Amino acid sequence: AVLKMLVERINSRFKYVTFKMFNFTIDGGEIPTCETLVNGVPFSDANNAAKINAGLDIINTLCEHYNVYAPIFIDNRESVSELIECNSQIINLIVSPADEKLRVA
Repeated sequence: AVLKMLVERINSRFKYVTFKMFNFTIDGGEIPTCETLVNGVPFSDANNAAKINAGLDIINTLCEHYNVYAPIFIDNRESVSELIECNSQIINLIVSPADEKLRVA
């Protein structure tokens, strides 16, 4: 019951990700872990857009908790059609075949 409360309290702070905090053995033992899940899918198996948005969710929560905000650089931004809402400044790094030289817009 205590473990369940701990996991629920942690997960309630995030909007898009959850954390799997323990694996359980056949005999009911707990093995501590910390696996990020995006819509129930392990982070490592999520697509690039889901990974970027999951990262933003984690950053948003930490920024809110510590009341500290800093710019966020997002590489491969062309692979994400929609970002979640974020209170930090976002700097998008985008590959553009039409631009042969670095362009700041």
